[in-house]
Amino acid sequence: MLAKEAGSTSGRYRTARVEIARGPMLAVTEPGVRKITAQVATQLLKSTLIENIMGYHAHLDPCPMLIVQPKDTAALQFSKERLAPFIKATPVLRGLIGTSKTRDAGDTIDYKAFPGGFLGIVGAGSPDNLARRPIRIILFDEVDKYLPLKEGNPLLIGAERLATFESNSLDVAVCSPTITGESKIEARLAESDQRRASVACPECHHRQFPEFFNHIDWEHGSDGKTHRPDTARIYCEACGTAWSEGQRLRALETIRWHQTRTFECCGIRQDPLERYAAEWKAEIDPRAVDKVWDWWASNRWAVYRAKCSCCGTWAVPNKHAGFQAGKEYSPWANDAPPELAAKWLAATDEDGKLTFYNTQLARTYRKNTGKILDPDSLLARREVWEAEIPDGVAILTAGIDTQDYRIEIEIVGWGRDEESWSIAYEVIEGEFDDPKVQAQLDAYLRRIWHRADGRPFKISAACHDSGGHHTNAVYTFSKANLSRYIWAIRGESARTGQRNPIWPTKRPSSRSKKSFRPVILGVNAAKDVIRSYLGRTGPGPGYMHFNVDRDVGYFAQLTAEVIVVRELGGQKYRVWELPGGRANEASDCRVYAYAALHGLMHRGLKLNREAERVGAVMTFEPEQPAPAPPQPAPATPETGTAPTPALPPAKMTARRTGGGRRLA
Repeated sequence: MLAKEAGSTSGRYRTARVEIARGPMLAVTEPGVRKITAQVATQLLKSTLIENIMGYHAHLDPCPMLIVQPKDTAALQFSKERLAPFIKATPVLRGLIGTSKTRDAGDTIDYKAFPGGFLGIVGAGSPDNLARRPIRIILFDEVDKYLPLKEGNPLLIGAERLATFESNSLDVAVCSPTITGESKIEARLAESDQRRASVACPECHHRQFPEFFNHIDWEHGSDGKTHRPDTARIYCEACGTAWSEGQRLRALETIRWHQTRTFECCGIRQDPLERYAAEWKAEIDPRAVDKVWDWWASNRWAVYRAKCSCCGTWAVPNKHAGFQAGKEYSPWANDAPPELAAKWLAATDEDGKLTFYNTQLARTYRKNTGKILDPDSLLARREVWEAEIPDGVAILTAGIDTQDYRIEIEIVGWGRDEESWSIAYEVIEGEFDDPKVQAQLDAYLRRIWHRADGRPFKISAACHDSGGHHTNAVYTFSKANLSRYIWAIRGESARTGQRNPIWPTKRPSSRSKKSFRPVILGVNAAKDVIRSYLGRTGPGPGYMHFNVDRDVGYFAQLTAEVIVVRELGGQKYRVWELPGGRANEASDCRVYAYAALHGLMHRGLKLNREAERVGAVMTFEPEQPAPAPPQPAPATPETGTAPTPALPPAKMTARRTGGGRRLA
């Protein structure tokens, strides 16, 4: 049963409502399957798969089970928000596992006992959680969020608990993917039989594997450039029919899963998808699928098994069943082709594309944050401004880097959607323990800056590095200026590449309220964002403007760090590193200034609203959607009109009102 508090729908569960989930669920009882991997889009089937596996075994095949979440807090949250409502809403489970009134005295939020077995819910951050007692079924959730352990890969450590169940253990992992080459679910899917789902065209019955970039298309405005995502449809690759929403939903009812892993048999390397494409293109025939796969099904399993083109042998083992599915297979209206097209067109930067690929298409994305930026290219885009504060600025923050014999400060102006301007960069010589140096910094942070129309701006917040040899002096300075939001900070110890929030969300404990502690910043996440912003080429959201006063040394420091991929315990992770002999003070200052902005947002600042309040101008003009024609004529096979290929998203047109002018 589906609980009201656990999702948008409630009542009796019907797999047919989300047909794409049937294959992974049937794999649980498929003969020979011992491992299941599901790399799928968000809000599609992941949590439901875990819940149904747990419920099935607790009811019909009781045994020791373990659910592993990324952290202990996530484990407790999953237990309270997903499992508890699920158990409460399902009568047969409610009678077995019980509620707060009827449960066994040993039951807790993270431990549920039932006749013949139990369910543990733990976090992946501790090897003790993963290696205590024998388990027959282990369910790994959100595996790309697992952090490396000194003892090794949490997935491998947890799987060791299955060793005593030689013939009937089950190892399940689910997640939406992340970055190419680093995603744990991607690596695991590559080891599987790589099942993909096909649907039959409602018109010609040809089976195809819908992909956003190959099968979804939309119309354009009369200028051929503007996009009309509201016209997006799935087009059959065989007959060219543009499916209506009703046809799309009927097609989803025909979903079947196919093994697609490349194999070698009879001395020939064979790719099932390539073979199938060759077969149906040679002669469009719905029976082409039977030349590549055999349908193997009962009331407990169903899958197309890949077979050798020569001998007909099932050539791909099914011990590890892997599933990949994006929102092309979602029945929900919010995931229909027009919605997907609109989301893609809105994904104009690296972060947006990463999110789209991961959450909508269930595919990894190869980020460019690790590329080395040329300082000279940034130097060439310096600008001359009419006043100290350009017209696009809404608020000022400062980043302060503390060195042994000097401090460096960058003042950054922020506009709509985190567009930024490097207002000033100052170096104050001397040790920060010296009261004179502190007085100079205090005076600098109190300075008033002016816009061309005379409007004054003061620094709204600052983050001050407390590392190094002047920690106590920084603490003292910060405590004396907390009312001005001058925060002593320290970067997180993130040697294994974790990406924590830029500004911490956890409130101080009672002990930390009594004693002074610095704010711990998520510097890896901040550096990711800043490097992404540095790569933007025109005014608009996130774009970074630089004053003519910045020299090549500043840009060399700003781009000094590079991202590298490391491996620990069999897990790959990304971490920012500073090559030997290079300085990065400008990079640190920008990170701290950006963190100060997030500190203000944490306290309620709405940046775009503040921009409107102070009259900050927009430096770009958003693209206007094309007006819909009175009677659009959709492309159909009957008219012979071919769908117009989708163009890449149009770039925003810059308007230099508030961005200054670049140097010639």
